[in-house]
Amino acid sequence: MDNLIIEEGRSVGTLRIGMTKQELDQCVRTYQEKCIRPCGFFYSLFKYEYDSEGKVTHIHITDTVKEYYTCLFRDIDVFNTKASKLVEELDKISPYIRDNDASLGFSYTFPKLGLSFWRNHVRNEEYFHSEEFKELDPEIQEDEMRYLYFETTTIFLIPREEEH
Repeated sequence: MDNLIIEEGRSVGTLRIGMTKQELDQCVRTYQEKCIRPCGFFYSLFKYEYDSEGKVTHIHITDTVKEYYTCLFRDIDVFNTKASKLVEELDKISPYIRDNDASLGFSYTFPKLGLSFWRNHVRNEEYFHSEEFKELDPEIQEDEMRYLYFETTTIFLIPREEEH
């Protein structure tokens, strides 16, 4: 499996902050053509936010990309590393914003790394040992386990420090 490398506040693979929609579409087409398995929905793996000039400011990657690529930031697999471990490791590099979403475990933003992570539900290891979890159907148990990991990674331009 090939790697998609995240560069802090700049890019993921060949998708770069500052590109136009047309440039991004061409990059995604190139990735799609390299897929071993059919991946006609490949465009849905990436979402973008643009500025008023039509240049991308945020690149959102969904965890489905892990079926095709290993998404790495500083050699850490962002979609196959448990959320708690990923946050712990990245917080050593640069602190995340301690806000309500982070305290609840849903969303973490690392402004000096140009990265944020999100998940729809929060699960911890203790939950998987609970009676509530053990009573669930195996399919639901498997679905619940995915919430140990982040579902979306976002790359954004690192804000410049104010000059004094």
